[in-house]
Amino acid sequence: MVLAEAEVALHRWSADAEALRPYGWGPVRRDRFEALVDRLRHRHDAWSGRSTPQRATRDALRDARRWFDRALSILEATALDHEDVSEALLDIPQPGVGLGTLRDAVLAAMQRCLACRGRLDPDAADAAFFEEGAAVLGALAAVDGPNPEDPTVRAELLDALDGEVFLTVRGLNRAGWRAFHEATPERAARYVMQFLVTIGRGEREPASEPPGAE
Repeated sequence: MVLAEAEVALHRWSADAEALRPYGWGPVRRDRFEALVDRLRHRHDAWSGRSTPQRATRDALRDARRWFDRALSILEATALDHEDVSEALLDIPQPGVGLGTLRDAVLAAMQRCLACRGRLDPDAADAAFFEEGAAVLGALAAVDGPNPEDPTVRAELLDALDGEVFLTVRGLNRAGWRAFHEATPERAARYVMQFLVTIGRGEREPASEPPGAE
């Protein structure tokens, strides 16, 4: 049910991206949510006997390595004029074998790029570059995570992911209602939970107030 709700939310988010952006629900936040949903889906697949699709792993590795190489090049160009950037490069580990080491390397590169952002080439290290970095980190986390055998631990992890997805969808619904309720109330009415009951009320959220407001 949570995954179904998340898929509907992602569809709405894509359709209304420009209207939702001024309310704090822009592309970076959407990429993070999509990565969270992928992570939840992969956990369900892994624990129901279905393995994580190999294509998803290959794509995550390819995109992460491509972004990592780009980040190194951008930092190296800046290091020609800034000694501290040259020193920062030495702190970035080289990815070894496996998703975990690549994720550590990408995370370190992202941190160094953010710290030096004001000195990086603005055409290369633009907003899209940082958004892509956040997306590849999310994709790596989605295909490489804990897979405990204890069913109690599994249930706790799934509950935590379910809760994070639910809270995000509820926040999106509130933003969507606020964005549309005056000009296009029929569009605002789409921002309700479709499959999950409202916590503490046991009913669908009405479209006449910000969804989830209590």
